[in-house]
Amino acid sequence: MIKPEFGRGNVELYYKEYYSRMMGHDSDGILSILWKYPHKVMEKPFRSNAGSHILELGFGEGEHIGFVSQGYERYLATDIDADRLNRIKNSLPPHASVLACDALALPFEDAVFDRVIATCLIAHLSTPEQAMIEWRRVLKPGGKLTMYVPCEPGFSLRLFRKLFTAPKAKKLGFEGFNLYISRDHINDAFRVLNIAAEVFRADSFKQVFRPFFFRSWYLNLFCIVQITKANQGLDHA
Repeated sequence: MIKPEFGRGNVELYYKEYYSRMMGHDSDGILSILWKYPHKVMEKPFRSNAGSHILELGFGEGEHIGFVSQGYERYLATDIDADRLNRIKNSLPPHASVLACDALALPFEDAVFDRVIATCLIAHLSTPEQAMIEWRRVLKPGGKLTMYVPCEPGFSLRLFRKLFTAPKAKKLGFEGFNLYISRDHINDAFRVLNIAAEVFRADSFKQVFRPFFFRSWYLNLFCIVQITKANQGLDHA
């Protein structure tokens, strides 16, 4: 019997051995460009973060922070993987620090952050509604939440993986890429976007689909949800 840690499509193995290599520079450069594109879209409305207290959830390898305009007063990078945070904490820019914590139960008081950033995180969480309620809780009134939602299981995203990411993963030696996706990306875009519309119904709510500009999760690669928390709003029990 093959041990799970060496099996096809193993999620832990992918993040431990292949995740950072998948995002690295490839021979033709196209994957490098495509990996950066969502981060640029997420930050386009934020030309300045002066004085802000920013919370990033699911920090991963720190791939997003380089796209965030500086001038912030505090940038707190969080992830559930404490070992990964310890490896990269010394490479962070000034005023940035790390904290290992669970995105479903944040160890903060209410209304303490000006911005909350969640890159490719919501697709992985077992209780996305609980997560969004928690993220809204720690936002100040008028604060901004920027959330990346992969357009699972849309046609364009499946085609992109078939043409680019699955072949690269195989080339690097990782077998069972589609199985890994099925195990790890457990929330489809339709579900996530409907939950978000409900959780943030009292707030300013905007969906930005890319690479195409029409509102279709099935034909786009990703959606950026942009929330501005209302000054007075819902109290989620």
